[in-house]
Amino acid sequence: MLTKYKYKNVGIPKQWFFFNPTIKSNHKTFHKISNKTGIIFFQQKKNKLNVFLKSLLPYIRECKQKKIKFIIPCSLYWANKYNPFGVFLDNKFKEINNHLNINILKKKFFLATKIHNINEALRAKKYFDLIFISPAFITKSHPDQKPLSNYIFISLCFFFKEKVLFALGGVNKKKFQGKKNKKLHGFGAIHYFKEKK
Repeated sequence: MLTKYKYKNVGIPKQWFFFNPTIKSNHKTFHKISNKTGIIFFQQKKNKLNVFLKSLLPYIRECKQKKIKFIIPCSLYWANKYNPFGVFLDNKFKEINNHLNINILKKKFFLATKIHNINEALRAKKYFDLIFISPAFITKSHPDQKPLSNYIFISLCFFFKEKVLFALGGVNKKKFQGKKNKKLHGFGAIHYFKEKK
């Protein structure tokens, strides 16, 4: 499995912009992203995934031109076509229709996911390389969702000690410094990048 110890020289970005291209207000932010930040393409709706992935082509081209590492939603076909840095699966692995696919993906790409509790963590530990622990803070997108307590958050960080870990949810640089521990590699965000001057 790809881990930060075996692949420590691949230059995994410390910051990731979760980019939904179907939201027009995100486009300006996307075009300003430098290659020090990674891009994770996502959409809220899970239907018509192939249509969504096909629509990513101009954004993928820009990422490659600017040498930005990017992650796409899980699809063996589109992963082979776009050759991303990694693929993103939800914590219930609904995108994986058989065990063979995930083994093929694991050999070629980093596998990323986000987890919200210990049950999801137990399922994720076997498969994933990049783990986004969420929510670290109150978020603008899900203001009613209670953030993880510091105890649970730190416990999850130590549980995934051999993985590459990120804080997700309401994170900015200042908040990240308050949450940071030796197991955390960086953070993912949406509004931080949109509000960044």
